[in-house]
Amino acid sequence: MQSRQLTLYWSPLSQPSRAVHALLLIADIPFNTVVIDLSKGEQRTEDFKKINPRGVVPAIQDVDFTLGESTAILKYLCNTQPSIPEHYWPKNNEKRALVDQFLEYNGNHFRDSLHAPYMFYLIQKLRGVTFEPAEFENAMKACWKELDTLEVYLGQHEGDFIIGKEPTIADIQLYSDFTSIYYNKIEDQFAESDKYPRIKAWRDKMLEISGVKKIFDQWHDNVLPNINGFMYS
Repeated sequence: MQSRQLTLYWSPLSQPSRAVHALLLIADIPFNTVVIDLSKGEQRTEDFKKINPRGVVPAIQDVDFTLGESTAILKYLCNTQPSIPEHYWPKNNEKRALVDQFLEYNGNHFRDSLHAPYMFYLIQKLRGVTFEPAEFENAMKACWKELDTLEVYLGQHEGDFIIGKEPTIADIQLYSDFTSIYYNKIEDQFAESDKYPRIKAWRDKMLEISGVKKIFDQWHDNVLPNINGFMYS
């Protein structure tokens, strides 16, 4: 495997992109990056669609092999990069099944519920579409409900991470989408709430992982202020 030729096509705006980028940093994998400017529609260009026909980020190219979909990429990296510790996607069948369960949970439920509230504001800004306050309130209720569910999941296994004492690729995916609380501007409410001790402990442990913290800090300091300034101005 000629991992030195691996290229990540990504955008710091994209939570799944940040998850893949974080894993590459965690494992100290040599790679090149190509930032796809979503605001300019670079994801829809013919050149990029040769990499990922869906026209979405992230995607990777490893020598002559291309792959899209963040969960598939994370698993591929775990299978092909020996520097990634086994606990990120365990070989044990039961543990791997649990990681896969939480990857599915994130993709099918958690991500959408955490994204929905701020998407109202983003669509309103981009398309001039107005929405009923009740629609936003329902989306926000769903967001909090999903945080309640994550709190329960984090209590099912001994340890601070989603299936136990060591982080997995599911933790990375979930954490990347958890940061949508900053887009939703509920981080202060979350911090003041006493309902989420496990999530808060998990969040703190995730930020002890250098690759995760580096990507989060870059996004929080350089991207978040611009996006929130645009959405809520």
